[in-house]
Amino acid sequence: MTAYSQRISNNYSTICTKIRSLAYFWTYLVEEHPEVDQCRQILPHHAREFVPWALMTARSVQRSTETKGTDDRTTTYDWMIDIRSFFTDLCTWGTEPGSPLAQYMPIVVPLTTHDLNRGGFTAARARTAARMTATVMDLSREIPNIRAFALRRWHETSEQLTATPNEKTAIKEERNRFWDWALLELLLTSGLRVEEVSELTTLDILKRQLPDGRIYYLLHIKPSKYDRARVIPIGDGLGRVIAEIASHVKAFYRTNAVPACDRRDSTSKTQSPTAPYLLQGAGHPSAMSVQTIRLRLQNLSLASGATHADGTPLRLCPHDCRRVFATEQLNNNTPVHVIAALLGHAGLDTVMVYAKLYPDTIIDGYRAAMRGLYTDIYDVDALKAPTADEWAAFTVSCNLRDMGTHVCALPAGEHCSRGLVCLGCHHAQPKKSAATVFRRMIASHTRSLNKARTSGEPAGQIAARELEVERLRSALRRAEELNDDVATSLESVS
Repeated sequence: MTAYSQRISNNYSTICTKIRSLAYFWTYLVEEHPEVDQCRQILPHHAREFVPWALMTARSVQRSTETKGTDDRTTTYDWMIDIRSFFTDLCTWGTEPGSPLAQYMPIVVPLTTHDLNRGGFTAARARTAARMTATVMDLSREIPNIRAFALRRWHETSEQLTATPNEKTAIKEERNRFWDWALLELLLTSGLRVEEVSELTTLDILKRQLPDGRIYYLLHIKPSKYDRARVIPIGDGLGRVIAEIASHVKAFYRTNAVPACDRRDSTSKTQSPTAPYLLQGAGHPSAMSVQTIRLRLQNLSLASGATHADGTPLRLCPHDCRRVFATEQLNNNTPVHVIAALLGHAGLDTVMVYAKLYPDTIIDGYRAAMRGLYTDIYDVDALKAPTADEWAAFTVSCNLRDMGTHVCALPAGEHCSRGLVCLGCHHAQPKKSAATVFRRMIASHTRSLNKARTSGEPAGQIAARELEVERLRSALRRAEELNDDVATSLESVS
């Protein structure tokens, strides 16, 4: 673990998690295989037998998952990942020339991905992915309400403070409501980890100038999980939040600048350097702890009435804001590698774990792709209503088939591959006299679509209904665009 902390991460929480997982593995070896007293003696069958032991042990030691809105339990899966990666790193680093880890290397990697799959961890991974997707969907639905609630409550307390500026209760209430809003917006607009947010200082705000003279700002993020520092651009939303926080901190201390203060990392039990921390002065002259941030977000979401899809209360945590940030960036067409850089991820795969495409984004993307494919083949002019001259030239060589509400331009006798699903077909030209019929059909299909949305019908079926309504609207539009000459020509086909 010392080598791990030197090469990959010395983050206190990360190291503690891995040591805790390894402690369960060594406990198992002491109980079941006392003859194994050295690391290099561990064999694959020892590690494989740990899987059922861990599954049984996890049922008794795992913490409650009530706050997550799910009964799914994947603690054992986390243990296995830590153990597999530990021995993989050990066997890799131990082969380096002169490595001090060579004396601890097992003859083979004791636990592999295939061993985990045989233990049912493929299903556990699938459950984790499903739970993550459900969480992101719940957040996408509730986050706008939580943000509006936090902003409204802060504005209400600000108005109350303006009316009674010297009342201590109003001052305290306005300060609390402001920090609820500020913490939520800071996490949502930056995508930072909670540890990174708690360590932000005014010194991390970097001012830069472009060659053309324009000024822009960057936010320096200190090394955290993987010991890699990074900078992210400060946009309008993030800039406003940082400015509001700095203004409130200076008002709390009644100074012209954010003062330096001490900060103790309660997780690693170490003292951080004295600096002008951004998150300070929430209630007393000290920096805000990670635990305080977590508690404020949780209480804010509960007060707003946010719920999961099953109706259970949604308890917002800082990492949920990070997931929302990634998902919003992905749905706003930000390249994946840019999102990975903003979040400080080591690879692109992790981004896709955090970020989920909303169903409407998938549908819109599919429609745009199909629309582009159609215009590439038939050109955009194929969607335009024909002129009288175009129809006259066309009818010279083709016999049009009357389909009641429209005329089919497919040559008579030729096979129709669409099975007479005419609306939306480029061979179909709606009649102007059928406009009333199309309006009735649009009203009927729209009622069915609204009913499907409220009844929880699958997204694919809803998309099909939406597409049918769009086809009807397109047919109505094309019928109404016809001039009288063309309309008369179409009616004469009957």
